[in-house]
Amino acid sequence: MLILDLNLRLAYFIQPYLQDIALAFVATCLVVYGDKVNAYLKRLVSSWVFIARVTAFILMCTFGYGLLTLWSQPLVYWGITQLDLVYRPLVIALCFCLLGVLAERKRHL
Repeated sequence: MLILDLNLRLAYFIQPYLQDIALAFVATCLVVYGDKVNAYLKRLVSSWVFIARVTAFILMCTFGYGLLTLWSQPLVYWGITQLDLVYRPLVIALCFCLLGVLAERKRHL
């Protein structure tokens, strides 16, 4: 009973920070998998002239990653809010652990 009570208190404590947690998930995914996006862009623009390649890279970094973050963060937030309050802290902790394992496998740690 004590563990369930502590878990519920934690769930209420993190409630105001769920948007920040969703943003952290999205940002971490972009860091872990951004190299794949950059590699795809590199293959796509490799035959372009230098100025066009640089412009494409700048646009991808500023607008591409920005739009990915702006559009996916509300979806992740919605997914977190759909979880039952009792399971929310555990699922969030497991997701951060999963992202850590994925980062380790890609040699980011």
